[in-house]
Amino acid sequence: MKKIIKKKLKEPDEFISLTERSYLFVTQHARSIAVGAGIVLVLLLSIFFFQKWGQRNEGNAHKMLTSVIETYQMVSSPYREGSPQEYKNVLERFNEIITKFPRTPSGKLAILYKGNIYLRLGEFDEAIKAYESYLEKAGKEKLYRAFAMEGLGYSHEGKRDYGRAIDSYQKLIDLGEGFQLANAHLGMGRCYEKMGKTREALEHYRSFISASPKSQMANIVLRKISNLEK
Repeated sequence: MKKIIKKKLKEPDEFISLTERSYLFVTQHARSIAVGAGIVLVLLLSIFFFQKWGQRNEGNAHKMLTSVIETYQMVSSPYREGSPQEYKNVLERFNEIITKFPRTPSGKLAILYKGNIYLRLGEFDEAIKAYESYLEKAGKEKLYRAFAMEGLGYSHEGKRDYGRAIDSYQKLIDLGEGFQLANAHLGMGRCYEKMGKTREALEHYRSFISASPKSQMANIVLRKISNLEK
């Protein structure tokens, strides 16, 4: 058997010493530990209930948004163009969602629809404010950002501010959403043509044809190209 030195026998057991120190620390700092544990518990509960509240809030916002979008689609149907008052009524409902649920994804998306309504009504300054507000508050989701940039381009173009319209269309191209690239090139072609910049207009009209050769606008754009080349 291994010989146990007397000195070792006199030394305290390390596990017992550690346990005693831990016990003394806990008893001496019991109140501080209890307060700290309470704070952690409150934080965890706050996070839990905040997440639950957020989910319920977004659920309510989504239901409301879906209902308003259905009304908007009926008002803006290709078979029947709604009256300005009908659009104003839908606009009020989108504003209600934005006010009640400002931080939810549905509340933010309502801002984009608000811009679309102002654009249809020809209220370009209000449309620009709505689209810019959406781009500030929205995340990095490309599709809806592309819609907002396209709307900005149309709004600036409606104001005959062709320089800013071109900037918006260029950002849309840089974003790289494929199916909207054609519209961006078409918008830039229109703007450059109105600015008297034939070379740039031709460049973007050709890019439109390359991106969307079977578009309903293709024949019109081909005629534009033919006229500008003369």
